[in-house]
Formats: sequence, structure tokens, C-alpha cells
Amino acid sequence: MPDINTKIKRLDDAIGEISKKGLDVSISNTTKKDSKASNIYSFKEKKNSYYLNSFEGCFNELKKEIANIASECKGQDAALELLILWKDIEKSRSENRSDFKRIKDSLSRISEISSRLSIPKKIDVNGISLKAPLLPAEIKSDVAADLSEIEKCFNAGVYRSATILCGRVLETCLHRKYYEATGQDILEKNPGIGLGNLIAKLKEKNIDIDPALTQQIHLINNVRIFSVHKKQEAFVPSKNQAHAIILYTVDVLNKMWK
Repeated sequence: MPDINTKIKRLDDAIGEISKKGLDVSISNTTKKDSKASNIYSFKEKKNSYYLNSFEGCFNELKKEIANIASECKGQDAALELLILWKDIEKSRSENRSDFKRIKDSLSRISEISSRLSIPKKIDVNGISLKAPLLPAEIKSDVAADLSEIEKCFNAGVYRSATILCGRVLETCLHRKYYEATGQDILEKNPGIGLGNLIAKLKEKNIDIDPALTQQIHLINNVRIFSVHKKQEAFVPSKNQAHAIILYTVDVLNKMWK
């Protein structure tokens, strides 16, 4: 559980700093130190206020994290233990006791208890679900399989692979478009032809492709080229970039065979 452990470490470090300086972390004192009057009193007061505010921020961060975890793991014994332990820490502060050792011991217990929790797996609500549009029967199954792979890659966070597969889908569809218009299988004569050259061949044969569609294909192709070929610095599309390319690809397929 890296999130809660990171917050525990931050609070522990903050306690270490204020403990060395002999500051009081009871609620009444941290509130008093936050006042403007104490901030302008002296450099020392300002410095003390900084450490107390840091402690307060870390304390509230951990408090919020524990509340979230307890809500997600409701019904688990460890979640109840976590809440009881945290209430004890808050009680210690409300009673104006700066018992650093007790708080630090409690933080160790929080870490141990949290390791026993079974956190429900979160579902990515931003995942995508793709459906093959109306396509010629000869390529429909291949395109559907590629769209399924694109969906899996994107939802797993493998955005580079999802982008590369978009180029493959477009190649399949443009090859088919060329074959329908000319009766020739361009792959037989030029198996390594790229998307850019394929579009040029379609134009040579006066095969009508919407200019806006051509621009979309060029955009997808450029991103795909950067993703496939080794550059000085590898291009890895972000989630939003990959999502946009996928949407463009599906839009191209929908417009190609209306």
C-alpha cells in the first residue's frame, strides 16, 4: 500500500523535525502558531510555524487517507482497528499531549494494520470499448481482432502499442479500398508499402477519399511513425494522445464505408 505508507513516512519525518526543536503539536498550540501575529513576531517564530504547519498538513493527509481506506474496506476487522487507533492519536492531541513516542509507535501500528487490509480493485472508469463498424466481410474479422487488441492495450495503459495498431487497422482498410477500386492487390507488388505511399497510390487511381479523411490518416500515420521507428528519444503517447488517435481511427473506418 504505497499511498498510505508514503503519508506515514511524511508525518514521521515531520514529527522528527518538531521533536528535535521541542515544539508542541497539541491542537491549541498549532492553532496559535498559525496566527498572523505569531508569524511576524520573529524569524524563530516563523520557522517554528513552518514546521508546525508541515506537521498539520501531513497529519490531515494521513487522516483523510485512513478515512478513505476504512470506507473502501468497510466490514474488515483491520479497517476497524485502523479507525480506533487513529481516534486514539487524535485524542492524544486534543488533550494537549506532545507524546511523540506514542504517535510514532501508532504510525508503525497503522502501517502493520494496513498491510492486512484487502483493498478492492478500482475499475478504470475511463477505459474504452470499441466496436467494429460496417466493413467489407473480407476484412471485418481482422479489423475486429485488431480493435479488440487496441482496446486491451489502451485499458492496460499500453498506449504506444495501441497507437501502432491503429496504423495497422488503417493499412488493412486502405488496401481493401484500393483492391475494390482497381481489382489489384497492391500487397503482391509492394508488400512493404506504407500508409503515406498507399494514400498517394489511391490518389493516382483517382479513388475518391475525403480530403478531411486524408488529413486524419496522415496525422495517425505521423504519430505511428514516431512510435515505431527508433529515434534519439523514444516517443511514448500519453493517454489522451492515444485516445484521440483511436477515436480518429474509428471515425476513418466509419466514413470509409458509409
